[in-house]
Amino acid sequence: MTDDPLSKLAPLTGRINETMKAILDEDANVLGEIAVYNLLGGGKRLRPLIFCLAHGALGGLEDAETLRLASAFEFLHMASLMHDDIVDQADTRRGRPAAHRVYGIPETVMAADYLLAKASLLALAKENFALARIMAEVVSNLSLGELWELKARNKTDLTEAAYFDIILKKTAVLIESVSWSAGVLTGAEPDVLNSLRAYGRRLGLAFQVMDDVLDYRADTSKLGKPVGQDLEEGRITLPFIIARDTLNGSERARLVSIGEKTDPTAGDKLEAGFLVEKAGGLQKSLAAAGRLIDQAVEDLGALPETPEKELLAKLADYTVRRDR
Repeated sequence: MTDDPLSKLAPLTGRINETMKAILDEDANVLGEIAVYNLLGGGKRLRPLIFCLAHGALGGLEDAETLRLASAFEFLHMASLMHDDIVDQADTRRGRPAAHRVYGIPETVMAADYLLAKASLLALAKENFALARIMAEVVSNLSLGELWELKARNKTDLTEAAYFDIILKKTAVLIESVSWSAGVLTGAEPDVLNSLRAYGRRLGLAFQVMDDVLDYRADTSKLGKPVGQDLEEGRITLPFIIARDTLNGSERARLVSIGEKTDPTAGDKLEAGFLVEKAGGLQKSLAAAGRLIDQAVEDLGALPETPEKELLAKLADYTVRRDR
């Protein structure tokens, strides 16, 4: 699986982007303008792509209504990023000034809420109670994940289990809901629904682990945000946890002391990165993400053999090969 699935899916991504822009243009107001600003900032559209592929793998059609519902999941994602950027007081998002730096915090909060409402309305249009419930649970879990992450800031004794609990709520439940919803809408059997849920959950966990690795390793120009931002914002992630549990003596004490700082210097972040790399925190985190992806691909076994299923597997593989 060495080819780039995003390139192959570029035409579908284009149709998704056009659909999202048309939906936002339905409301010609400042909230829509802020949402469009975030939309035009780019993004892989991983969530709507997964929805369309899972839906197609089970015999669903790629019609206008399917694309509108796929857009709902990206709106949930965009809203969560806008809220996160405000909470984190982030300056940039995808290489541009974050929306709240351009439009203001109150306006951006309302725009994110507007996107949440838009997503819910798009789901309700299907008049499917199960789908509406999934959407409501996702919004609840995303909020809980952010709160749990805030509570865990600078807690250098955070366990690996607690870390995975946080990223499950913060990231994985949304991707899980995407593949699950596709199965619900096509009337899939319980074993297929369970497989789709497991695929999305494991892919989502791996995606966040990879994000946390890239925060130590990536090129800022590719990542679209400053490298080392997690430490700066007090996030204790898997590479740090693995390194903390591997190092001994003064090196472990030094890493912990940096993790406890609320305002680490550039030198602190460089030193922490060196210690994490030395202790194998990045390599072991990559291995953990790889195992999750292998399991996610196995979860697709319940689906029929289709080109869409193959692309779902390739998207999972892409998650651990990306550099942004």
